[in-house]
Amino acid sequence: MNITITNVLKDEVTVSGQPLKRDYVENLLLPSLMAQYVRNNSVKFGIIKAFDEAGLSLKAIQEDALTYFQTKRKQQAAREQAQREADAYAASLRPMSDREWEQLKADRRAKAEAIRAHGERMRAASRNSDW
Repeated sequence: MNITITNVLKDEVTVSGQPLKRDYVENLLLPSLMAQYVRNNSVKFGIIKAFDEAGLSLKAIQEDALTYFQTKRKQQAAREQAQREADAYAASLRPMSDREWEQLKADRRAKAEAIRAHGERMRAASRNSDW
């Protein structure tokens, strides 16, 4: 269902080219449209989106509006999570610069030297003991 809401004024709203009273649109037209599509959430969400973007009140269909906003929030969170994962993956594929390679080699050398020194201390300690 394609609803176009234009020319939203204080007392009047143009819905799909037809000027109607704002009170009528918010309190009667919206609930009747929602009642027609009891089980079709995609159509209901399209209607709610059109009314919400136009700045009209959704008080007459609070439960459906709440479901719409919760679904919208979950979808946004899922999109943000997917973007974070994509960014992390892209960062892991980024080639290392020369400076980063040199730092990685230096870290590995330092770790190997620390292990070697520890081994030497352990052997020296075992030679001096009464084993």
